Amino acid sequence: MEFYKSADDRFICLLCSHYCKLKKGQTGICGVNKNTGNKIENLVYGYPTTLHIDPIEKKPLYHFLPNTKSFSIGTVGCNFHCKFCQNWGISQEKHINKDRYFSPKEIADLAYKNDCKSIAYTYNEPTIFYPYAKDIAIEAKKLGIKNIYVSNGYESTEVINDMKGLIDAANIDLKSFDAKYYKHNLGGELEKILENLKLFKKNGIWIEVTTLIVPTQNDSDEELEKIANFIATELGEQTPWHISAFHPDYKELELPRTPFETLKKAYNIGKKAGLKYVYIGNVGYENPTVCSSCGETLIDREYFNVTKNNLTNGKCSKCGKKLEGVFMNFRENAVAGTFYPNNCDEIKKYINRFNEILDNANYNANLDFTPRAIISPHAGYVYSGFTANIAFKTLWQNNLKVKRIVVIGPSHKVYLEGASVALYEDYKTPCKDLKIDLNYSKKISEQFDFLMFNQEAHKEHSTETQMPFVQYYFDNIEVVEIIYGKIDYKNITELIDFILKDEENAIVISTDLSHFYTQENAKKLDTICVNAIAKLDNNILNKGCEACGILGIKSIIESASKAGFQSKVLDYRTSYDTTGDDSRVVGYCSCVIG
Repeated sequence: MEFYKSADDRFICLLCSHYCKLKKGQTGICGVNKNTGNKIENLVYGYPTTLHIDPIEKKPLYHFLPNTKSFSIGTVGCNFHCKFCQNWGISQEKHINKDRYFSPKEIADLAYKNDCKSIAYTYNEPTIFYPYAKDIAIEAKKLGIKNIYVSNGYESTEVINDMKGLIDAANIDLKSFDAKYYKHNLGGELEKILENLKLFKKNGIWIEVTTLIVPTQNDSDEELEKIANFIATELGEQTPWHISAFHPDYKELELPRTPFETLKKAYNIGKKAGLKYVYIGNVGYENPTVCSSCGETLIDREYFNVTKNNLTNGKCSKCGKKLEGVFMNFRENAVAGTFYPNNCDEIKKYINRFNEILDNANYNANLDFTPRAIISPHAGYVYSGFTANIAFKTLWQNNLKVKRIVVIGPSHKVYLEGASVALYEDYKTPCKDLKIDLNYSKKISEQFDFLMFNQEAHKEHSTETQMPFVQYYFDNIEVVEIIYGKIDYKNITELIDFILKDEENAIVISTDLSHFYTQENAKKLDTICVNAIAKLDNNILNKGCEACGILGIKSIIESASKAGFQSKVLDYRTSYDTTGDDSRVVGYCSCVIG
């Protein structure tokens, strides 16, 4: 959208509901949008005054990605003049420090690198820098990062409509229910804010409402009842209401702090109005989120810290009711602490030690082809981690184009007809979480009839053990997880053919080799497997190779053969090399294909 329109010899700013009519050289009420002659220029574009990483609970947002970090950004300027403003040092400031420019992409990249799941436009009033916020939000969406407005609610209708699909949530201040107080003490129109709250909700933006209760100003029973009833009837009983305690600040230094009794009174008024989620803030009071169906405590908090989270992908772990809000949809760790460490530093120690051994052995990872797939084992790192690491290290050193890694492994615990693709947003690892390419996952699930989503299947160790290696070696990578069960290997071959058409894709085929034979017999069987992989020949494979992921091996061999790829076996060993027990061993190998 254009953020201004012409009217005779002036431009009308369309960023907030003041709709300032500005002559050339004139700046709006906010102090940061100026008629420069041929347009209205947003003077703070690229010049944030504050960048900080906050817990999402500090916004406050309690029903939006709980227990995640939000990259918070603010500038100078505001379209209100609240006497009690806690951020008056920037909101009422007019001087713009232009020593350092931050592009929208830089902000989004900073959020991503710091593992922030959202960017919050906050501290001052974000609608006055919406052109900047919008461009950041566009870049953030490319990285799977959500966007939040913490606002006084005085956006223009045009801006709120433009936010659809970009801004995911907002905490809006409903500071009073007295039109005169709003106009004379704050600088806005109550009716417009009420209209905007309804428009936010209509546009699919998750809304939580905050009321700062200021003694003698907005703390009467009548006014609190009006606020609570408006939220319940117009926004819905499921809308969280944050009751916040006032403390003297800026120009409002004579009033006392909000008594706890007043906050508790407001809480009771909210519950009486039918609000399911009322929270008391700024006083260190307990603020658990309780299931409105069965009464189970879903989230416990201390100040801004989540101390317990009983949600399972947004649902009550006891009765299964979905909690109203927006929640992380992630693939949980299932075997961290057993197959591999549940500690990032310990994982790094393992991998660093593996690489020290390789360095001392003068291992050369250079290839005369670009690897598009690897075969990697999936036992505990103490047994097969070294072998797996060689494959990932070699892939990393020889394929800089890879942007997406598809990990394919057999199901060991859940019976499956066909295969399951993980339809989550994130993949948790003890280090930084990996981003799942949900759009690509959905694309292939629509392309291939045998692919569905079975949540229980994605507690699988054959794929999970690969992810810490992915996280260690590949920055900004996206992953896809596929678990297969009872299926014709030709189906997996077709899937692999499709995946390899995109040169930015790489595939991990997860498998161990023979299980629980003597060392001598294991080597005989495993030699068949290794030779078949080395020569990309399924005729050899069929002579007696035993592997839990044999369908994956067979499929990648067939697909690679059709594509004219080469292969190189990198390492082979058995559990005997670790345990010294040659009576019941498991075989492991790794290789690259491309």
